[in-house]
Amino acid sequence: MKSVLPSICLLFSITLAAQDSAHIQRPVFLYGLATYDLPKSYGFSIGTSFPFGSKIKNLTSSEKDEFVSAEFGEYRHPYGYTSIIFNAGIGIRYVRSPQHFTELCFHQGVMRTVYDGKVYEIDQYGNIKELRFFGRTYLTTGFSYSLNWALHNRNQNLWFVQLKPSAWAQYPYNSFLKLHLSLQAGVSYRLKNINVRSRSKHNYSS
Repeated sequence: MKSVLPSICLLFSITLAAQDSAHIQRPVFLYGLATYDLPKSYGFSIGTSFPFGSKIKNLTSSEKDEFVSAEFGEYRHPYGYTSIIFNAGIGIRYVRSPQHFTELCFHQGVMRTVYDGKVYEIDQYGNIKELRFFGRTYLTTGFSYSLNWALHNRNQNLWFVQLKPSAWAQYPYNSFLKLHLSLQAGVSYRLKNINVRSRSKHNYSS
């Protein structure tokens, strides 16, 4: 009798995790965002993300997509410099409904600054010459968290409002690093006819 009761309980509480090797369709996204970098820099960025893996939980009807991203941006520090940034990232997209999803992304990039005003140098013969587009090149590392809301309440949404705070470091900066806090806001577009096949995992329970 002692062994029968545990066996019955196990029969009613079996949870199976299975991986479906069949590919499913997942969307590619494009986005354009206005950027404000604390305390007083501003600019814009454009980017795209491509999924490469997916996990679907049947019990909660939630989806989790893994993606890679690429982003190009520019921002302006008044009376100081202009920066151009390119970064690539890897992240996870959490989809709870067709109207809303969030993303967590880690990114690595390169930043080039161009100083305001004129910069001169003296060569070995004592001649002074102007250096055009003088600046410096840095590496960047950071992470971001984005929230996306559909502009229309329907199953096949194409346009989303995106809000994305991020924290990142610029280095080497004065032999150390410089920390940044940025806030981006804009729109993302789900490409309707361009989808990428990805793997999916399903959870079953009884």
